[in-house]
Amino acid sequence: MQCGSCKERNCRNNQNCTKLTFEQVEAAYNKQDKQIILAAAKIEGEQITRLEESAKFAQAMGCKTIGVAFCMGLADEANFIVQYFEKYFTVHSVCCKVCGVGKKQFNPEFYKTKKTDIMCNPAIQAKQLNDAATELNFTVGLCVGHDMIFGLHSNVPVSALATKDRVLSHNPLGAVYSGFSRKRLGLD
Repeated sequence: MQCGSCKERNCRNNQNCTKLTFEQVEAAYNKQDKQIILAAAKIEGEQITRLEESAKFAQAMGCKTIGVAFCMGLADEANFIVQYFEKYFTVHSVCCKVCGVGKKQFNPEFYKTKKTDIMCNPAIQAKQLNDAATELNFTVGLCVGHDMIFGLHSNVPVSALATKDRVLSHNPLGAVYSGFSRKRLGLD
């Protein structure tokens, strides 16, 4: 499959390029997957922010308790997000530096600087939210890789509210929206 370079995009018009049957497609989804797809379908066409969409989605899923795992660099933004979610849910939040473990402690050979640098701790972020029995988790600005570890360790589905991009004000798509950036990256 090379959907990223497809010019026709006829799947929107009921064309099946994969040759998979409906039965094969349906078998790929478990009960929870189907619940998520239906909840997303209820709200996907609304013209609302991702924050509002996330709250409506969680409501459509019947959630009462949600989690927010955030980067310390976006602590202020996470505060506003938690305030908004608290209108509708019990919210548990955990920052990336939870436990205060130094990078040097974790891997002395790799970090030879004398500076104390606290590592991000996505597995423990997930553990804290698992222990709080959250029903959905949202990430706010976790680093590439850390977001993956968080998702692997979370007991519940995870969605990103914001993704880290230090250069583009946490808007990674700015790299493809900007002609200057596309040129710099060697993109047509």
